[in-house]
Amino acid sequence: MVSSEKVDLEADAIESAAVAARPARILFVGSIDQDNPRTLKLFHAYRKAGYDVRFIGMDRLKRNPRKCMMDDMPCEYLTRGWGYSNWKLIFGYQIWIVKAFLYCMRADVELLHSFELDSGLPAGVAGWLRGIPHIYDVQDNYDLRHDWPWPLKPLIRFVDRWVIRHAKGVIVPDQNRVVGPFAGFDEKIAIMPNCPPDVPRPANLPPRDARLTVLAMGHLSQGRGIDLLLDAAASLPQVRLLMAGRFTEPELEKKALAMPQVDFRGWIAWEQAIGLGYQADAVFAFYDPASEMNLRANAQKWFDAMMTATPVISNAEIANAAWITREDFGYLVPFGDVGALRKLLEQIAADPGTARAKGQRGRKLFEEKYNWAVMERKLLQLAREKAGVAPARAQQQAGGA
Repeated sequence: MVSSEKVDLEADAIESAAVAARPARILFVGSIDQDNPRTLKLFHAYRKAGYDVRFIGMDRLKRNPRKCMMDDMPCEYLTRGWGYSNWKLIFGYQIWIVKAFLYCMRADVELLHSFELDSGLPAGVAGWLRGIPHIYDVQDNYDLRHDWPWPLKPLIRFVDRWVIRHAKGVIVPDQNRVVGPFAGFDEKIAIMPNCPPDVPRPANLPPRDARLTVLAMGHLSQGRGIDLLLDAAASLPQVRLLMAGRFTEPELEKKALAMPQVDFRGWIAWEQAIGLGYQADAVFAFYDPASEMNLRANAQKWFDAMMTATPVISNAEIANAAWITREDFGYLVPFGDVGALRKLLEQIAADPGTARAKGQRGRKLFEEKYNWAVMERKLLQLAREKAGVAPARAQQQAGGA
């Protein structure tokens, strides 16, 4: 007769083996939609390495059910309908922070991966209280986003520094973002620009337009120079504007859609968006220098353009202007100078060979160091070595050794 004590011990052993064998679970925490391109790239990188990933976020525009799937990633929206860049978010973020914290406090996961400070705070505090490692992923330094009044700016910096200090690893897109509360934490920081995977040129591309095609995508706003581009192209019939993304100002959208030169594709899947450069002669990426965040811009559009061997057009005031000039993969003009931008468009239309050569230099940079395969390796090294969380197959090997 088998004793109940022996049965209990065997059951515990079986349960322990099952826990050890299952994939390590990662929770993405971000006040974003699940189809954010960066989130999906990170998800696929983790999953390919053997991790089990799930996501909690904010459905800003009420586009999705509360629980859904995206590319096999379970997603749950804790708040819905707060929109973007409006006064309501003062309350929306507070609700999000509380709900995200409570969710992280009860989630059965081995690693928390948060995006930006409004998610890094609840994930960081919950991870600290529960002893769960936390990776803090920052594309936009919070204290640089606005000219915050006192005492808000010092408070933001204090909170950000606390989250960074308690995180196992920190991701930023550029060395020039290692300022303010991020300074002094070099041993934790991984520089990971938002590079795309290598998407082959589609075989069924439409015939190229004879006009110069300039691509503008993402957040289409005055702060991104879209009104300047529209004004510069208005008197140039040899220029076509291919646009994809979301207009943030209704009047700007109305102005763009009224122009016969504009081909507006709307909001499209990121896999399609990163390949739009194959249909363009140049990629437009302006950032209003009135904001320090914009001065330190590290545009995903640059790397998408590199992938498709398309030159970029950026403004001369940004910190990375010297890099663009040094590597010679694009053009620079002053932000507010519509005349200079118009002359540049005329110059590119008249000399397409130089534009193609700049695009090829960008492609070489992409192949050597600014591609997603390189960033994947940095990500997984951060998870394994800094956070100390190995995927399932590494756990199984260790257990069988």
